[in-house]
Amino acid sequence: MIHSHAAAKQALRRIAFVTIGDSRKVGFWSGTPFHMAKSLAAEGHDVVHVGPLNAPILPFYKAYSRVRRVFRGQRVSPFHAGPVVAQFAADAVKSVAALSPDIVFAPAGSLFASAIPVGTPLVYASDATFRLVENYHPNYRTMSPAARATAEQLERRTIARANLLLYPSEWAAESAIREYGADPARVHVISWGANLANPPPRASALGPRKDGPCRLLFIGADWREKGADMAVATLAELANRGVDAELVICGCTPPTPIARKGLQIIPYLDKNDPEQLNRIDQLYHDADIFLLPTQADCYGIVFCEAAAYGVPSIAPRTGGVSGAVSAGETGLLLPPTASSTDYATAIAEIFADPDRLSRLKQASRNAYEERLNWGIWSKRVSELIQSL
Repeated sequence: MIHSHAAAKQALRRIAFVTIGDSRKVGFWSGTPFHMAKSLAAEGHDVVHVGPLNAPILPFYKAYSRVRRVFRGQRVSPFHAGPVVAQFAADAVKSVAALSPDIVFAPAGSLFASAIPVGTPLVYASDATFRLVENYHPNYRTMSPAARATAEQLERRTIARANLLLYPSEWAAESAIREYGADPARVHVISWGANLANPPPRASALGPRKDGPCRLLFIGADWREKGADMAVATLAELANRGVDAELVICGCTPPTPIARKGLQIIPYLDKNDPEQLNRIDQLYHDADIFLLPTQADCYGIVFCEAAAYGVPSIAPRTGGVSGAVSAGETGLLLPPTASSTDYATAIAEIFADPDRLSRLKQASRNAYEERLNWGIWSKRVSELIQSL
C-alpha cells in the first residue's frame, strides 16, 4: 500500500503551470502565480512554467480597443476577442502537448484552459467568477457586450472542464457552484498566502509596539477603488476626537494634492529593489492597524501580508475580503456603506484597549501561520492533486 501511494505521488509530479503572463516574474498579477508555482515546487513537484502565451494578433486588437475607448467610451477588452482567445488556446494546447505533464495548473486561465484536452487533469484557480466581477470590479465594468458574452462563455466552459476548482473565498466558490453548476465535490476553498519572500519571524512580528500615535497603514494601487479618500477622512475624524493617529498611504497618489497632519503618501515602492523592500517591511512592522476601505476586492493579498506582521485589518465586508480577514479575530469587517465615522469609531475603540489590540495582533499572526501562507496552500493542493 505504501509503495502504491508513493508511485501515485511520483506519477503526478510533473505540473504544466500555464499562464497568460510570465509566472516566473513577481510583477505578474501581484506575484500570486509566482508564489503558487514556487510553493508547489517546494512540495517536490516538477513545475514547468508555460507562458507568457503567444497571440500574435493581440497588438492589433489592443490598438482597436484604444480607439474604441477614445471615441465610444467603451472597453472592448482585446483579450476577449475571438481570434485572440483562439491563438492563446492553440499555444497552450501545443505547449502542454510538448510537455506531456501529469497535471495542467491554470491560475486565472479561463481564456485558454477549456481547450486543454480532456485526457490531462486540469486544475483551475481563481479568486472570482466572471459573473461576480462583471459589474463589480473596475477592470470589467466597461466591457463591451461582445466581450462580456465571450468572458461568460469561457468561464462556464473552464468550470465545466476543470477537474479541480480552487478558490480563496466562499464568495467565489459558492458562485462557481450556484451560477455555473460546478460539481461541489470538485470545488475547494483554500486561502491564498502572503506574497512575501522573507516573512518576519513570529517574535519580530509580535514584538512590543513603539510608543506614540496610532499608526495606520494603507497599501493599494488605486486611490479611488481602494478607498484612500475614506482612509484620509478617517484620519481627520480621529483627529477631531482627539485621537493621536498617523496614516501612511503607500502605492498610489491622490487625483489632487492632499496635505494633512499625520498623513504620509508614498506613491510607489518596488519589492524588487532591496532598499525599497526594506522600507515596506518597516512600514508593516511599525503599523498598529491595516486600514483598507476598498470598494471592490476579490480577496486581498495585502491582508495576508499584514497578518504575517501581526497587524490586524479593518476593511468592508465586500467581495472575497472575508476569505482573508476573519471578523473579530484578525480584524474587523464593516458594512460596505460604512462611513469615516464608523471607521474612526472602530479604530479608536481598538487602540484604546491595549489588551484587545494585542489579542488581534496575535490572532492575525496565528492566522498567517495556520492558513494565510503559500506553504499551507500548496500542501492542501498537493493532497487534492494526488486524488486525481
